Amino acid sequence: MKMIVDFEECLKDSPRFRASLEDVEGDVSELEIKLDKLVKLCIGMIDAGKAFCAANKQFMNGIRDLAQYSSKDSVIESSLTKFADSLQEMIQYHAMLFDQAQRSIKTQLQTFVKEDLKKFKDSKKQFDKVSEEKETALVKNAQAQRPKQHEVEEATNILVATRKCFRHIALDYVLQINVLQSKRRSEILKSMLSFMYAHLTFFHQGYDLFSELEPYMKDLGVQLDNLVGDAAKEKRVMEIKHSTIQQKDFADDDPKLDCNVDTTSGIVMEGYLFKRASNAFKTWNRKKPDHTRYQPASL
Repeated sequence: MKMIVDFEECLKDSPRFRASLEDVEGDVSELEIKLDKLVKLCIGMIDAGKAFCAANKQFMNGIRDLAQYSSKDSVIESSLTKFADSLQEMIQYHAMLFDQAQRSIKTQLQTFVKEDLKKFKDSKKQFDKVSEEKETALVKNAQAQRPKQHEVEEATNILVATRKCFRHIALDYVLQINVLQSKRRSEILKSMLSFMYAHLTFFHQGYDLFSELEPYMKDLGVQLDNLVGDAAKEKRVMEIKHSTIQQKDFADDDPKLDCNVDTTSGIVMEGYLFKRASNAFKTWNRKKPDHTRYQPASL
């Protein structure tokens, strides 16, 4: 472990030691800001992932409803059901990925911030306090009047005791700094490595799932190509039939009455009946057909 702050400089309380502390404290403050931001972004990502899974479940349920509706078509029903089952597994894989993100990023880094950085802050508070006490003892010792021996001895004793306390707390503070600098590297890398392995597992699971599904998808693709070809043929047949019927309809456009040899007159009339309304406007309204034919009386 490379020492960020030297213990020897700590005992001397040299300007170099104070400058090192200032750099480290600023760096740790910046680190805390970055980690807090990353944790918040991770929480947002997890929430968005959960919303995605919920929306995906609704979409999958829609596929199942469509499959159930298409029960008369075995190809559509079986295909949609199989695809819905595969999507269900993918939703589970996504949920596992987001759960791992919560454990590896959110929980692990939050623990590092709340525990390790908190220890650093507590050590800093103790160090700042004892530093002030040491400065006060130095000032009192310098201001002690030499003719008054008891004041000099008292100030000297306080200074000696304060220095011992300062060195003890300062050494603990330096140890905490060096341990933190080493641990933050392992904690950050361990957290991200765990998250990346979660992605590796996620894509492996997806690959295995679709490797099993791929032969079925290829077979369905062949069937689909055949269906498209058959549909094109049927369309051409219907277009020809449509054109033939349309030409026949134009040729028979003269208003003629259908003949029926079974009737007395041989004439059958078909169509809609219109009834005049009894309101003030006396409008004509078409009545619903009752599928009956009108046969006029024989003349």
